[in-house]
Amino acid sequence: VGSANRDYAGNERRSRDTYTDLFPSLHANYDITPQLKARLSWSVGIGRPGFNELVPGETASVAAQTVTVNNVGLKAQYAENWDASLEYFFEPVGQFTVGWFHKDIRDFIVRNLGGGTIGSGANNGFNGDYANYTILTAGNAGSATVDGWEFSYQQQFTFLPGLLKTLAISANYTALSTYGNFGSATPIPKNQVSDFIPNTGNVNVSWRWKKFGVRVRENYHGDYIRAVNLAQPHRTTFRVRREVIDVNLSY
Repeated sequence: VGSANRDYAGNERRSRDTYTDLFPSLHANYDITPQLKARLSWSVGIGRPGFNELVPGETASVAAQTVTVNNVGLKAQYAENWDASLEYFFEPVGQFTVGWFHKDIRDFIVRNLGGGTIGSGANNGFNGDYANYTILTAGNAGSATVDGWEFSYQQQFTFLPGLLKTLAISANYTALSTYGNFGSATPIPKNQVSDFIPNTGNVNVSWRWKKFGVRVRENYHGDYIRAVNLAQPHRTTFRVRREVIDVNLSY
C-alpha cells in the first residue's frame, strides 16, 4: 500500500456515470403469397464500450512514442435501424432471401484520437515519464451511416434420385457501404469507417450416406479497416481479404 501510494500519489482518477434508455421497435410482416413473405422493421439499438475501455489506465508504446489513455467517460453509441426483406420458400425444403438494411449511428466511438502531447517535468501527470509522447484516447467523435444488402439461399435436394437426395447447400453474401463524419470539415470517405467489412460471404455444402458424412465450408471477407488512427494516419491498421475452406469427413 505504501509503495502504491508513493507511485500513484496525485494521479488518482475517478469517474461515475449512469443512464437509462428505451429501445422501441416496430415490425410488420405481410404474406404476398403462401410462399412469398415481406418483412419491414424499425428499431433502436445500443452499442456499449467494452469494460476494458472504461477502466482507468494508460498504455505506453516506446516504438510509436504514444501513450493510450482510457476514456472512462465514453458513452454508448446508438443506432436507428431500418430492415426490409423478401423471403421466398419453395418445396420440398428451400428458401431464398433478399434483405436491405440502413443504420444511422450517433455518438460513434472512434479510437486513437489525438489528445495532445505530454509535457516534460516531474509534474507532467506521468511522474516525469513520456515527455513529448502523443496522447491517444477514444471518444464519441461523430456519426456513421451503414447501408447494406444481404442475399441468402439454402436448399435440401430431397427430390434428387439415389445418393444425391441427401445433398444440402446454403450460401449467403453481404455487401456494405459505410460513411462517417467525425467532426472534421471533410466526411469520412466511403468504406473508411473502421470494423465494418464491405464484403463477406459463406458457402456450405453437405452430403451424407448411411454412416458417412462430408461437409465443405468456405468463408470469405474482403479488405477492411481494423482501426483508424486520426492522430497518426500512417498508423491506421488494415486487415486484408481472407478466404478459409474447411473440409470435414465423418463416419
